[in-house]
Amino acid sequence: MEEKEITVNIKKYNEKDGAFWKSYKLSVDKYTQMTEVLRRIKSEQDPSLAYRASCHMAVCGSCSMKINGIPSLACRTMALQSADEKNELNVESMDYYPGVRDLITDIDVFYDKIYQVMPRLIPDDSIVSGEGEQRMTPEDQTEVWKFQECIYCGLCVSACPSVKEDEKFLGPAAHAKGFRFVDDDRDTKKQERLDLLMDSAFRCTSCYMCYEVCPQDVQPVIAIKKTRNYLDDYKGDTPVTIMARKHDDAVEDLIETTGKIKESSLYLKTFGFGEAMKDAVNMFKSGKFKYAFEKDSNVKNMEEIKKLMGEKK
Repeated sequence: MEEKEITVNIKKYNEKDGAFWKSYKLSVDKYTQMTEVLRRIKSEQDPSLAYRASCHMAVCGSCSMKINGIPSLACRTMALQSADEKNELNVESMDYYPGVRDLITDIDVFYDKIYQVMPRLIPDDSIVSGEGEQRMTPEDQTEVWKFQECIYCGLCVSACPSVKEDEKFLGPAAHAKGFRFVDDDRDTKKQERLDLLMDSAFRCTSCYMCYEVCPQDVQPVIAIKKTRNYLDDYKGDTPVTIMARKHDDAVEDLIETTGKIKESSLYLKTFGFGEAMKDAVNMFKSGKFKYAFEKDSNVKNMEEIKKLMGEKK
């Protein structure tokens, strides 16, 4: 089988020397995984290279790292496919997590956030004692199963901009795990879970980076959006959820009265006049203030909209 020589640039790290790049050359074929590349570099060229890998089949989540700047599992990444036109590729440790050595990071913060959402089913006492039985329909199981397939690789959190900027945001993986039990009728801690998740859910910016990098297609951002649908069941109030309720009310009001979501009106109704004026100054400085005065007509057939909103003709 035809082989090609590639250059692998690895960002190494240790406490003594800090971070530095080191390059390695080796020949690979089209089926060579990045885990195999790292194994050969360690065994043939640099015994000091440190990285994690175990199953080599995208089940354990151990080999998480950045390959050409993209959070990836090394075992699911083919070396030749990832190399650029010069047959080079860059490998470095995941963002957000503290470095330990070379490609190994300390992901305790990832597990800490998972544990915060009580990541296990808490059934009724009658079930625990064996007096009762709980079952799920196939449809209900399908709804929660996707969010159960997380392999704890940490890639979604590494890719998430919100978790890096907002310490109160629990992160994509924790939300996927939390919603998996919120939406499970067998669980008895729904309200407690909503108390843990709701404020954080509205701190997500819906950038979909977790969706892009997840190797199991768990789609944490969908879990976050579905958690927001339980806002009416949430009994508490935080500055974030109060704003979320205002936003929901504003969207509903605009659709009922105009048939569409008018962005300028939505912002004013959600954030209030004072905050809107602050952003108006920024819009003026950036030359975008003119867009605030663009005319926007209502939907013509409002009767159809009212039907969709559940109102009588």
